[in-house]
Amino acid sequence: GPAWDVHGDAMPGIPTIRMFEALACGIPLVSAPWSDVEGLFRSGTDFLFARNGAEMTGHLRNVLNDRQLAQALAASGLETILARHTCRHRADELFDILAACGNRAAAEIKPATEAAA
Repeated sequence: GPAWDVHGDAMPGIPTIRMFEALACGIPLVSAPWSDVEGLFRSGTDFLFARNGAEMTGHLRNVLNDRQLAQALAASGLETILARHTCRHRADELFDILAACGNRAAAEIKPATEAAA
């Protein structure tokens, strides 16, 4: 079945890890609204926003009753995770940051790990 995520305001603009986990598992996701200032996901394609309880109920009902919608959300969410949000992506970002700070070791390590992939 679908997953739902209640996002608090502790870190506005940053989704909880549960969102990444659900999408990585290929689960259709309905989420409380949050400000995706970094463009991490495609709202309406990777997951659905529910602005209130009535929308949450409606979206969950639609996902449960519309197999095509559920499959499309699950496939799109997983596609975005694999394209942009794997551990490898985060490690590459860290190496890029270190290299930009003048860390030669980071610049030398990254090509070696890419060759092993």
